Amino acid sequence: MSTVTVSRLITAVLLILLVAGCSQMPERPEPKPTADPDIARAADMVQRGQYAAAAQLYRELAARTADPAQRGRYLLQATEAAREVNDWDSVRAALSQLQVMVLDPNDTLQRRLLQAELLVHERNLPAALELLGTPPSETASRDLRIRYHRDLAATYRQMGNLLETANALQAVDALQTDRAARLETQTEILRSLALLNEQVLTQLQPSPPGIAGGWMELALLVKRHGSEPADLAPVMAEWRQRFPDHPALPELLQNYSSYLREQLLPADRIAVLLPETGRFAQVAAVIRDGIMASRFQQATTQLPEIRFYDSSNPEDVWPLYDRAVADGAELVIGPLQKEAVSQLLRAGSLGVPVLALNQVPLETAPPYNLFMYSLSPEDEARQAAEKIWLDGGRRPSILTPQGDWGDRITQAFEQRWTELGGELAGVGRYDGGSHDYSATITRMLLIDDSNERRQQVQRWLGRSVEFEPRRRDDTDAIFIAARPVQAQGLRPQLQFHHAADLPIYATSHAWSGSLTPDQVIDMRGIMLPDVPWLVPAADTVDPARELIAAELPQSQSAYARLFAMGMDAFRLAPHLNRLQSSRYESLDGSTGNLYMDELNQVHRQLVWVALDEQPRVLGFAPRLDLQRPGGVELTPEATVAGDRPAG
Repeated sequence: MSTVTVSRLITAVLLILLVAGCSQMPERPEPKPTADPDIARAADMVQRGQYAAAAQLYRELAARTADPAQRGRYLLQATEAAREVNDWDSVRAALSQLQVMVLDPNDTLQRRLLQAELLVHERNLPAALELLGTPPSETASRDLRIRYHRDLAATYRQMGNLLETANALQAVDALQTDRAARLETQTEILRSLALLNEQVLTQLQPSPPGIAGGWMELALLVKRHGSEPADLAPVMAEWRQRFPDHPALPELLQNYSSYLREQLLPADRIAVLLPETGRFAQVAAVIRDGIMASRFQQATTQLPEIRFYDSSNPEDVWPLYDRAVADGAELVIGPLQKEAVSQLLRAGSLGVPVLALNQVPLETAPPYNLFMYSLSPEDEARQAAEKIWLDGGRRPSILTPQGDWGDRITQAFEQRWTELGGELAGVGRYDGGSHDYSATITRMLLIDDSNERRQQVQRWLGRSVEFEPRRRDDTDAIFIAARPVQAQGLRPQLQFHHAADLPIYATSHAWSGSLTPDQVIDMRGIMLPDVPWLVPAADTVDPARELIAAELPQSQSAYARLFAMGMDAFRLAPHLNRLQSSRYESLDGSTGNLYMDELNQVHRQLVWVALDEQPRVLGFAPRLDLQRPGGVELTPEATVAGDRPAG
């Protein structure tokens, strides 16, 4: 074989081997599909705060993905983004889609929290509370568990249940690790508890106190000594000895004090506009005594200068206000007469805040710096409607006197009762100058109809028949507006006319703060709301109150409510901005737990009592203005808002 032939043969063999080797090489893998750029774009939109656009993009991502689990996550992200811009219609629509999806445990919890937040937005608080009834498991993500307890706290706060709000926030604090976040949460715990009545913080202490009891005691110390840091320091040291392991951070009180300073409206000079002559002079004198008594209860380092101005002539209120401001007043208390308040109401603006001591009808929003505070009988009528509703009544009958005062109370009760979703069984308007209310009562209870039926039966039978008149059976409570002499006559006559089994509710005007032996017999069991100053808890002793009672007898007389009003007018002054900031803020006052509506009107949450020889304190009824309107079914246990146990 020639050399050339061998060379060609080797070349051929090598080519065959090369081709064979190439045929066995693995194929180059195809490149993985790149991630959808819209995913990163949507996340970037969230970071930039472009929530509406992010929600839309996440919905598009959910529509085009084939993975069911991923579709659910995109929808959850779209729902979260929509919630950030209060697009609750989109939240509702997305949750409807998510409801039928099978999600992993964390996504399921996130869906539940979004559903609860939607219910809170819709003011359907009982349903939100029910949805949040089962706490998440320990395996759930920490962030979602923190969010769960925050949602629970928000729900309880909307319901006015500040104690449970604080309890839920304590669970948040226990889960947080960031110190700044914990400080913010702990400040909110203290703030919530400090809004409660002192009797609540004292009498609802758990046993043993534990962490929750430690928070309640700390809130008591803040309420009693918070205005004087020097006084607070030693009692705080004692508190820390009793609760050495309590989670409250050392810097908490300083942070809380800063919060208070930001919220308070300090005034070194206060002007008080009260009439010194005319028909309001005596009322004004009692209010003045209350203002001065409240001033001297404060620490000496914080006593503002108070200057009184005679506002007997309502027409002079404008020059009087200007004069007070020129004299250096930083805040004005008064005037008292409605005519004077109406003049200030027409002001475009007020350079110095005014706490007027009366309320007038509002057709437009008042000036930003005008606040109105009074012992409004309409407030009491509305609270009576709420109390009857909470007690299970659904068709009350009402008895009010003829005239303007009775008209106002009737209208306020009817309006609130309608808002709650109830219907009235009957309305009676009696003659306040008479002592015989039988005709009005029999008409209201339809006893006249019963007698007519008797006469008709007798005509049919042609003979007399034994007959016991019957009242209407579709009413379950009686609400009366009456002065003491009228209330003393109304209850026995209601009993005589077959209404002895119906609970009777009234306004505070039905008594003067105590009952004579004859009144006890005739008025026992009537329930009414009144100011805490007149009905302190039976087992509490307030040395300051006893001193005031000894020095100023009018503070315990028929003028006691006006005296308490003067005390609260002075206490309210620095808290006006705080109360204006939120309807959940309140002030523990002598005339009630005070809070403010969006029109700068101060309202009073009153203490309920059942009249007897020693009136039985039933406690503060919860605030139903914090509930969603329209026939909501509530119980006092579900909505405690500073309830005080019976004394």
